[in-house]
Amino acid sequence: MELLAKLAAVVDAPPGTPEGQFATIFFDPRCPYCHAAFTALHGQIAARWVPVVVLGDPEGGNRMAAGILSATDRVAALKAAFETKGGKAGEVSAETAAKLAENREAFASIFAASPALRPGVPTMFVPRPDGRLAIMVGYEAGDDAKLRAVLAGS
Repeated sequence: MELLAKLAAVVDAPPGTPEGQFATIFFDPRCPYCHAAFTALHGQIAARWVPVVVLGDPEGGNRMAAGILSATDRVAALKAAFETKGGKAGEVSAETAAKLAENREAFASIFAASPALRPGVPTMFVPRPDGRLAIMVGYEAGDDAKLRAVLAGS
């Protein structure tokens, strides 16, 4: 979780949320399943939304992710990207490109280390109260309840 916490992300959580209660969610800003997950989870759980461009057109995806990461209000930018299915494209500076590359490398290394997992977005890392980590790949209606149950220790 320490490595995941260092990645460039959008922090969507109430102030004062304990560090151990954040889910880390890799997402592609163009992914409809990521959109559904954000819609269901926004305001319901504390999360770090880590942009990773894995769907086609990497240039367009990187511009969208850069727009989110460079926004003054990253949560609002993420919400706008999902609501408009585009959001505001940003300039992909060398610094932002490096951050997105680091996110992509972390994402790839997770799946390389766990060949039983099939890569996909969203990929959610959910800490359990006992310190173990649950990994959920993909999103379907109702998965938000499963994620909250894992956070609560059920």
